[in-house]
Amino acid sequence: MRSSLISKTSLLLAVVTTQTLAQTTATIPQYVRDYAPFVYLDIHEVYFPSDIQAQLQNTYPASQDFSAITNGPSNLSLDNLAQLDAIPGNCTHSNFDSCDVYLTSKANVSTNPAWLYGIPPSRTYSTTEATSAAIITYDHGDGTVDAFYMYFYAFNYGDVVLGQVLGNHVGDWEHTMLRFVNGEPTAMWFSIHDYGECYTYDAVSKYGGRPIVYSALGSHGNHPTPGTYTRNIGGLNVDDTMSAGALWDPTQDAYYYSYNPASSPTGQPAGSDTSIIAGGGAFTPASADTPTSWLYFLGRWGDQQYPDSDPRQVNFLGLNKTYEWVTGPTGPWDKQLSRADVCPSAASSICVTTSTLPAISRMSTTSVISVPTSFPGLVTNALGAGTTGPATAVSVTPGTAIPPSATGSPQATGKPSAGDALKPSKIIDLVVLWVVGSCLFTF
Repeated sequence: MRSSLISKTSLLLAVVTTQTLAQTTATIPQYVRDYAPFVYLDIHEVYFPSDIQAQLQNTYPASQDFSAITNGPSNLSLDNLAQLDAIPGNCTHSNFDSCDVYLTSKANVSTNPAWLYGIPPSRTYSTTEATSAAIITYDHGDGTVDAFYMYFYAFNYGDVVLGQVLGNHVGDWEHTMLRFVNGEPTAMWFSIHDYGECYTYDAVSKYGGRPIVYSALGSHGNHPTPGTYTRNIGGLNVDDTMSAGALWDPTQDAYYYSYNPASSPTGQPAGSDTSIIAGGGAFTPASADTPTSWLYFLGRWGDQQYPDSDPRQVNFLGLNKTYEWVTGPTGPWDKQLSRADVCPSAASSICVTTSTLPAISRMSTTSVISVPTSFPGLVTNALGAGTTGPATAVSVTPGTAIPPSATGSPQATGKPSAGDALKPSKIIDLVVLWVVGSCLFTF
């Protein structure tokens, strides 16, 4: 009798548990996986995708004055990270910049601690045993579904201008987004630093229907083609460099969620202040054991910008515009997940969806970044590197294996020298800097 009662009780608990899981987990459409992008990291890349939890193990939460926050969770994890939002008293979803919490490196990052380098993709295109991506869906309710593919790197190596590195920061969140209409991909967003570009799905290169993304060397901006991409920071022209180096399949290394901007979060860890994030929407994991608290974290995923008095800091030309070390990024929640257009809204930009890829510029062979002496070999497959002319969409029959990889290694071990940077855009920068410097000394 007792045995029968225990069995019935166990069965009831199993049913209740199953019902609870069904109510608290999200169903991710299969097409979100089927059309997920492949990411090519640059052939010289050394700062690879990183484990999201490892970022917490190698940092400590600090306030705006760089002092450690000691009244937060004693053992910080992806399950309780949002508890930090309540501590400063100024964190709100409507203004991420107001949240003075910074995940600050325990080690001096200028000494290149090993954890900054992340995990090179394996021969099966995975950052083995590291969860380095998040895939988040937003259903508009009218047959339109946006799938955000969030890529995490422990470190962003800045741009080199006249031999000076500018824009280093700890923590780096990048993303692409695919818009689906009735289950079919129609357009794709590539985040590129402060903004990005939008293309039709038909325009982008693909393997088996899956778009190909080229991640910029060091800074990890996402591009649809290899080559170089010139952009402007602080009045200076700098180049992103992309090539087909190590190939990464983020679907193998991701947490999966759905996002509902009209819902309120539930099941927050004890001690969290849900009033802070009320009205900002809710994330529902695809699996009950997937951590969710970290997505509600409103602070920064890296160090605060070091002051000029810090010996690691360089205030370029003393103009208070560009620095060697800048503040780390906010997380996925700050990426306009419920945007109306494929592009995020920006006051100075209009969303334009392009149906033709840009021309592929000739690859630079001199853009390299420093490599630790014990750095492992890379899995590489150079596709289209060193070519010129208009980009051609690559199409492979669904089910066809992607090209085999070959083992290689970074081809240089030194930081770029001033001579490496003297492309036409850099020569223009040099002239501009000379004029600016002359004016400063004159007045």
